[in-house]
Amino acid sequence: MQSRDGKVATRALEVIMESLTQGNPITLALAVLGAVLGIINTWHGVSRSRVKLKVVPAHAIPFGEVEESINFSIEVTNLSEFAVTIREVGLFHKGTKKRSAMVKPIILDNGNWPRRLEPRTSITVYGWAPKTIAGPKIKCAYAKPIAAEQRLVTARPSDR
Repeated sequence: MQSRDGKVATRALEVIMESLTQGNPITLALAVLGAVLGIINTWHGVSRSRVKLKVVPAHAIPFGEVEESINFSIEVTNLSEFAVTIREVGLFHKGTKKRSAMVKPIILDNGNWPRRLEPRTSITVYGWAPKTIAGPKIKCAYAKPIAAEQRLVTARPSDR
């Protein structure tokens, strides 16, 4: 023998199950749509708060009044929705965790280094490619933002 509360709970459960089995397609469709939009909104919010940099290594050809031995450049573009300060650029080497940082990169506008990049702006730094005749080959270029929680962003020479 069930109590009155138990009968009410059982009847409520039966009504819910009946509506799901009979199918209230509009309610079900709206529930699924709400769940999908919630997931998309969460993903978009997380994506907006991440640092996004495009790093492109390139061969540089010196011209004008620049040193003839400059033969390498790295272009860094800020694709984030907020400003990012780049404190280091350089190269990683294959088969090792070693990296070659451009300590004093040459910047054509003679601006300061580290450089603050506003959203959708870029900078190209110039320097000398490391000699890799006997050492490890170049794996990819990298750019390192100033904040400790922002991770290293890399690009292989073929990522253009």
